[in-house]
Amino acid sequence: MPSSEDPDTVATGRSVPPEGARERPLPHPWLRLLRLHHWIKNALLAVPLLTAQAWHQPAAWWAVFCGIGAFSLVASATYVLNDLNDIEADRRHREKRFRPLAARQIRPRTALIVAGLLIVGGGCAAFGVGRGFAAVTLLYIVITVAYTRYLKRVALLDVLALATLWALRVLAGAVAIGVDMSVWLLSFAAFLFLSLSLLKRCAELREASGEDDASLPGRSYQRRDLAVLQVFGIATGTVSVLVLALFVDSPSAISHYPHPERLWLMCPAIWFWLGRLWLETGRGHMHHDPVVFSLRDPPSWCALGVVATAFAASVAPF
Repeated sequence: MPSSEDPDTVATGRSVPPEGARERPLPHPWLRLLRLHHWIKNALLAVPLLTAQAWHQPAAWWAVFCGIGAFSLVASATYVLNDLNDIEADRRHREKRFRPLAARQIRPRTALIVAGLLIVGGGCAAFGVGRGFAAVTLLYIVITVAYTRYLKRVALLDVLALATLWALRVLAGAVAIGVDMSVWLLSFAAFLFLSLSLLKRCAELREASGEDDASLPGRSYQRRDLAVLQVFGIATGTVSVLVLALFVDSPSAISHYPHPERLWLMCPAIWFWLGRLWLETGRGHMHHDPVVFSLRDPPSWCALGVVATAFAASVAPF
């Protein structure tokens, strides 16, 4: 199997697919480096707008739109910094070795300049939303840099950091439109994102080769840790569904939703989605990013459709 060091790869600027795999065109290196497809994660900033039922306020929509733009620029910058930090580890990974920096398709110095410009642009957009939102954005950058430089190499602390970065998107959305962050929403998001973060590590461990005590490149996990991490991940995902089920009959739900009992339909849909992700991970079919897998998975879209329908039914006036 050719490596990213092969002359053909370096000379042509193209990633050589694994032996026996069908060659397919890849997106432009800059599109892959900036991870534009990951911008969809920033749609989480709109969750507080929906749960607060503030969709009739144009100013709230504008704040969320600007906030998503700011987070998207900052997130792309942090992806670049992460790849700069992980160049050597990525070159030893079966799939990540085709990343633009690892494959020498983009110069590190150029990537660093672009990352700086993105952070400046995202910071200016964040200040345009408000000082509180800018503070959350800065916290996101600080945690991301700490994760890239240190936290990703500390077992379990790394997944806590990843879950925090997911949850910060929801918090940023609440700050952007000036509403209080619900404890119910925060608890549900924390357990859900912790499950997804653990799933990401499990998918990477499933792909790893070598003995059971072999360490994951750039991480502090060993292949024999897979069973324990799966238990943690499935348990936290189940707890997130339990939190949602308990919320349905809470005074908060009763006072804010015309038909809170209809929210219960979200529980089996989310459980199915999480169960499918973990099942596919156990079978070795999971992409190292569960979001990317879900975007390509029709059953995941069906589950999301049920969640959206249940929410719409819960706020319907009839």
